[in-house]
Amino acid sequence: MTAPAAMWQAERNDAAAQRILDTAEGLYAANGVDGVTMRALAAEVGCSRATLYRYFPSREAVQTAFIDRSAARLARRVADSAPSGTAVDRLVTAVTTALRMVRETPAFATWFRADGVATAAQLATVSPVIETLARNFLSGSDQVPHAEERARWLVRVMLSLLTTPGTGVADEERMLRSFVAPVVVG
Repeated sequence: MTAPAAMWQAERNDAAAQRILDTAEGLYAANGVDGVTMRALAAEVGCSRATLYRYFPSREAVQTAFIDRSAARLARRVADSAPSGTAVDRLVTAVTTALRMVRETPAFATWFRADGVATAAQLATVSPVIETLARNFLSGSDQVPHAEERARWLVRVMLSLLTTPGTGVADEERMLRSFVAPVVVG
């Protein structure tokens, strides 16, 4: 295969994979995470399961790709809304913005219902994209001791707030400032 043909094929494959993930997003919003099977996804995409398996070898692979893509998009949106100020202010704003975005997006919110939270927690704690997102919340993470461990802990705190929210945004901000920021920011 020539280089231009290989590039064209890679772009085509990426477009097909993105279409599959877009379709999965709609199904997650409608049916919850655990309610989406490869059979249902293939039917909704309009392809055979064999074709679907060429792009994603398992349901978990679709879920992982969806989480990673969504986390990358979320990271860009959070970065665009990041304020200036102290490291604590930036951390609290980044976390509360991310929580709000997840809660307001139907396909994300279903991951934190009782029927999807175990899958979400499992994927979030192993996703390199989500860990990178959390590390980005740490201002000057190169200078923060144990930045990777702090980032992983921050992911767990965010999962906790998504599954068991505070009484409101102000309550969550207070908790983040009082208990999370001192440990995460240092």
